[in-house]
Amino acid sequence: MKTRGFVKLFRPGHRPGAVLLGIVLLMLATPTFVDAQPAWPAKPITAVVPYPVGGIIDVVTRVVTSKMAPVLGQPIIVDSRPGNDGNIGTASVAHSPADGYTWLVNTVPFTTQVSLRPYSVLRYDPIKDFQPVAQLSTCPNVFVVPNKLPVKTLKEFIAYAKSRPAPLTYATTGNGTTAHLGTLTFIRATGIEMLHVPYKGQSPAFFDVLAGRVDFMNLALIAALPQIKAGKLKALAMVETERDKQLPDLPTIVEEGYPDVIVVPWQGLFMPAKTPKEIVQRVNAEVMKALQSPDVIEKLQNAGITPAKPHRPEDFEKMIKAEVARFAKLIKEANIKPD
Repeated sequence: MKTRGFVKLFRPGHRPGAVLLGIVLLMLATPTFVDAQPAWPAKPITAVVPYPVGGIIDVVTRVVTSKMAPVLGQPIIVDSRPGNDGNIGTASVAHSPADGYTWLVNTVPFTTQVSLRPYSVLRYDPIKDFQPVAQLSTCPNVFVVPNKLPVKTLKEFIAYAKSRPAPLTYATTGNGTTAHLGTLTFIRATGIEMLHVPYKGQSPAFFDVLAGRVDFMNLALIAALPQIKAGKLKALAMVETERDKQLPDLPTIVEEGYPDVIVVPWQGLFMPAKTPKEIVQRVNAEVMKALQSPDVIEKLQNAGITPAKPHRPEDFEKMIKAEVARFAKLIKEANIKPD
């Protein structure tokens, strides 16, 4: 038997060379089982967008992933799973395998919903169930008022709002949205009073502001710009840290003295928690390369989207945790409830 042969190798009198040779021969003859993992990625990747096709987050996802797919050597399938304020698609990724093959591309509600709805409804925790990978972009917002409102600057608007016997009104697309939280932050910082008028979509809210039925809106620049240039809306301030090249004479909210008012819509990529660190780092690196490509920059900027600056997964994770805490405090203090 092989066992007796192996023991015989160590009997007194055997030469060391013969012993070593016997061990090597036995090792070569014995089958070895290696749990070899295929190199990642070895199959197509799915990027879940929890909102309808055609929106800003969908555009960002398709532009960036189309640049990354050839480099990774696998197709990246953009899968739109809208519903329940983005929570259906988000929860589906939270409970997917942490193997790098299922991504989530989400925006600000990712950090606010946890303070608006219980876990039993959401079925995910943005901190515990996800690994932030990379911020993709931002979409600058602008404070606008109807042309007929007798103000030209943000300071004039604040003074006008404070002088009114009844509160002015502001439009948003619903409770807890970026526009709502951003405007609420502005109201609290300036001490003015305004009445919230939530709508079921951006279009009806936008048209009521244009018509002068609502006094104020915190609106995406890409939607507001044509009406600003046509003289139908007045722009009061960019809700950003830097001026926009399309409105170079319009000051930012920071220049106006309100740095804490900034609530900027962002788009970012996440994976399920416990995804291997090397995969997270690899995807982050490829995102950074894609966002610095001239063709990607041009496509995003033409859609009114600003590519994110280079950063690490740790930087994005820090931002997400800070936003969750910031909005939790605001939502609790303002007693905001979901629509």
